[in-house]
Parts: sequence; structure tokens; C-alpha cells
Amino acid sequence: MGMWMHGVSGDELPRARRLAALADECVMCGLCLPHCPTFRLSGLESRSPRGRIALASGLARGSGADTDASVRDALESCLQCRACESICPAQVRYGEIIESARALLHQQVAARKSPMERYADHPRLTAMAMAIAGRVARVWPTLTRRLGRRARWLLRAGTAIAAVPPTARATILFTGCLSRAFDSEAQHAMLRVARTCGTDLTPNPDQTCCGAIARHVGSGADADELNDRSRANWTANGTCEVVALDSGCIDALRRASTGALQVTEGCRWLLDRRDDWTSGLRSLPMRVGLFAPCSHRNVVGDATAAAQLLQLLPGIEVVPISPGFGCCGAAGPHLLAHPGQADALAEPITAAIAGLNLDAVATTNIGCALHLGERLALRGITLPVRHPVAFLTDRLPLK
Repeated sequence: MGMWMHGVSGDELPRARRLAALADECVMCGLCLPHCPTFRLSGLESRSPRGRIALASGLARGSGADTDASVRDALESCLQCRACESICPAQVRYGEIIESARALLHQQVAARKSPMERYADHPRLTAMAMAIAGRVARVWPTLTRRLGRRARWLLRAGTAIAAVPPTARATILFTGCLSRAFDSEAQHAMLRVARTCGTDLTPNPDQTCCGAIARHVGSGADADELNDRSRANWTANGTCEVVALDSGCIDALRRASTGALQVTEGCRWLLDRRDDWTSGLRSLPMRVGLFAPCSHRNVVGDATAAAQLLQLLPGIEVVPISPGFGCCGAAGPHLLAHPGQADALAEPITAAIAGLNLDAVATTNIGCALHLGERLALRGITLPVRHPVAFLTDRLPLK
């Protein structure tokens, strides 16, 4: 028992024990190494799933009241792309391992919330502020260059869709936090198509963040609180189905869902109703590169739905984009916490896009859209990076 108690508080003990047990399930075969983006980029064992599991095991067994900075960096630099988990023959639950390890790290320090976490706590105010900043940025685009490269994201910010006062609503659109402003184009498009299908998809008021950002940084308590608020919102409004456009939100929403509530990815929701909107679409010839986020490929699943949706649109030629090392580097808050690694991971992807002669890029993750759009702009390539649903609304019959 002494080994367990060293460096681990009483509140952390059950988590540490479970983390150690999960880590012991890994046989250290190394089959996951070629699939890990950070290992492929660095070649370092500490940046591989096997290496991180070994470090997490040591952390769980009490080797860490004062965790070495190199151990902390190795665990926190993981993208949580879950590529390793998707190919592991032993089905090791790496996603839970890295989340638990980060939770232990988070409890070792008086961690201040990152800007992204603070924005996620107040999604409605954040969306309003970003929309105003976006209008200013489009009037004075030079302002974004003076504020730094990430300020270019403001050029994408739009007006969030309006929630409707509470009523019994069986199906809702989840608007999220940052996506409310940065992917408002796709959300507006989804509502327009839903009306064509005769479905009331308006979001409920008081929706909050899905909790994915908090879990990324190890703040499980904050994520659980956000999940509780989502469940209360769904219950109060009689929600049976939640439709979400961002692949990064869907897994978190599915964790929060209970009972018969279903969480459906937006492209799949539309494909299931294709007979309601495919007639009369206008043809707009376009070569669209499709980038499938790792969150969609390895966690949500059904990543082919986006391609199937685009292929239904007259005039669109869908061109798959190479995933490079396996992830673009956005990965929730990773983009801001580890910008050098994020940029290096995006490099082969933007290089591939540069050689494809595309008219636009499609992706189902707002983080990927922001990151790849910025990296393309730095290459001097101006391409719209949009959610697949946004291409659909362009082709609906004019009214």
C-alpha cells in the first residue's frame, strides 16, 4: 500500500489504481508506433503510445508528487488522436489511460484555465464576442496581422444561430462553444436543409460546451459538470436526439448521453434523409479536397459519411487529402499549447493540398479547419475550408 500512497492523495487513489491496471494491459509490442503521429514526427519513444503508457504507469504508482518536466511534456503533448487504440490487437484503452494520466498531472498543480477553457465556459458570450471581432477583422484585415497569426481565425467568425425559447423539441442541433462563431456557416446551412426536410432542428437555449476541451487538459471535474448541464438541458426540453456537426464534440456528447438519447453526426443525419433534399439541387462544378479528422476516423467512426454527402452534390469532385503523419496537429487545445509540433504535423498535409489543384477543402472538425486554413494562408494559398454541409446549402434551389 505504501507504494500506492507515495505522491498520490486519497482522492486520486482510485483513479491511480485504475490507471495502473489499464497500463498493465499493454504488452509493449510496439505495433502502434507506426500509427502514432508524434512518434512518426519525432522518433522518440517517449512520444509513442508505448512510451507514454510506461510513463503513465510510473505516475500512477506514485513516482510523481514532483513529476519531472520531461514526463509532463511527454504526456501533455499527446494529440489524443486514438490512432493507436484503433489498431491495438489487445484493445488497450489508451484514450482512458492518457485522460487519467493528465487528470493526475492536473491535480498536482494549481492549474489555471487556458483561454480556450475559459471561452468554453461561456459559449454564448464567446460567440457574440467572436462575431463582433470577425466583422471588425473583415473590415480591417491588417489588424489580424498585427495581432498575430492566430488572429486570422477571426476572419472566419460569423453570427451564431439563434436558439428558440424552450419547447418540447425531440431533435436539436448542438452548437457547441467555439463552433458557434467559427463554424456558424455550417450550422446555418444545417438549419436551412433541415427546414427543407420538414424538421425543427433549432438548438435549445442554454446549451454549453461538450466538455471535450476540459478532458483534453485533464480537468475531468469540469468536463463532468458540463456533461451534467447538458443532460439537464436535454431532459428539460424532452430531447431524444442531438445532431452535431463537429467530430470533436460527438464522442463527448455520447459520453454525456443517457438512456434512449441518440447523438448523430450531421453528415450521417442528412444521408439518412437524402430523399427529402436531393431533388432540384443546382450543379456547381468544383474540386473539393476532403480531409478526414482523426477524431472522426478513430473515435466517432463512419468517416465516409462526409464523402458520401459531398458525392451527392452535382458538380463536386471529391479528392481525398492525405492525413500526413496521421493528424493535422489541431487536436483541441494542443494547437495552442504545442504550436511547434502542431505546425510540423500540418506541413505534409498542406504540402499535399498545394499539389491537388483544389477549389476548396472540406473537413468535419472546426479545429482542423482553423489550423489548416491558417497554414495554407502562410503558404500563400487562399482556399475556403468549410464543413461538408456548407457545400450543400450552396446547391439548394433558389427561393
